[in-house]
Amino acid sequence: MGPSASPIPILLVDDDRIHSRLLQARLQREGYAVTMAASGQEGLELARRHQPVVVLCDWLMDGMDGVEVCRAFRDDPALASTYFILLTSRSRVEDRVLGLDSGADDFLSKPVDQEELLARVRSGVRLYQANERLRYLADELQRQKSRLDAELAEASAYVSSLLPDAIEDPVESGVTVESRFVPSHELGGDVFDYFWIDDDHLALYLADASGHGLAAAFPSISVHNVLRSSSLGVDRRQPAAVLQSLNASFGMERQQGRYLTMWYGVYAHGRRTLRYASAGHPPALLWSPQTDRPLSQLSGHGLALGLFEDSSYVTTSVPLNGPCSLLLYSDGIYEVPQMDGTMWTLPGFISLVEQCRPLLQEQNGLDRLVQQVCQCTGGEGFLDDYALVQADFPAGQS
Repeated sequence: MGPSASPIPILLVDDDRIHSRLLQARLQREGYAVTMAASGQEGLELARRHQPVVVLCDWLMDGMDGVEVCRAFRDDPALASTYFILLTSRSRVEDRVLGLDSGADDFLSKPVDQEELLARVRSGVRLYQANERLRYLADELQRQKSRLDAELAEASAYVSSLLPDAIEDPVESGVTVESRFVPSHELGGDVFDYFWIDDDHLALYLADASGHGLAAAFPSISVHNVLRSSSLGVDRRQPAAVLQSLNASFGMERQQGRYLTMWYGVYAHGRRTLRYASAGHPPALLWSPQTDRPLSQLSGHGLALGLFEDSSYVTTSVPLNGPCSLLLYSDGIYEVPQMDGTMWTLPGFISLVEQCRPLLQEQNGLDRLVQQVCQCTGGEGFLDDYALVQADFPAGQS
């Protein structure tokens, strides 16, 4: 012990007064603060009061013997970490096993050699202090985790607050849009939006940043804010131009190595057309309520945003003949483990959507689709955030 350190408290429990006095004197000369008890019950009372680091306890005592005292220490959460040394003249293996099973950390044979006593006490102090340090670090880690969980919950709530409400516009345009967003245990990079650019043009997009956590959420949130604020510097009615500008603004080297996939479309109500471009995102799915007409996959050939500065994007135009529905989604909805240990696939999801077209026209259709995904994959659960956006477009004027 250093000269400035507080004396380390030690409890000596022994009904032999002479033996106890000799051990006390030797320990006090080494700078330890020694408290003495003449019985097991007194030892427990003093231990709760003084919180000793090391306990030296005689095995054979009237009333509670040393093994019973040791068990009482281990049963008390406030004393359980105390380093417990049994003093005994017993040498049989069976006795040592009994002592260890009762919670003893070490043994000293009587009569006690004082140099061995000091060595065992120093060892006990080191182990006790190491355990206390580990306990402190574990508590600190738990506190930091709790703070991080709270911060992630706040960030997740913020991301959710950015997401749009459903659009129900049956009178003016006849367009309805609804969405679902289910975050995983860790904040992810999914973000989507839909809004009227002007009286005739509705923008819809879904973006997904690589990775998880706050680092993945930042670029997605930035994309959302840029598009909502009209600060991109290009006509938001031009899908390829929008992706081109975003790609120039969100290089990987400025986003901690993150990139984004994105599908961006614009519905022109007056012309009944849907113009879109894609940056490495899974294809949007377009279908008609008429089940004899096949589902269409609206794919693009552009690379994910942020990978290469010279990436180019192409706008594709699709006429909407009659009423139809559009589904945007993130890969978290189909990258799902199955019961056999394999991962579900995008083709499997597209096939399921084809089968679920009637369900998707009903109320809470997106929830029904998610239920079908769980049934197909065996209910193993989602590993990632997933987002779904369904837009229903009306028939044209006759």
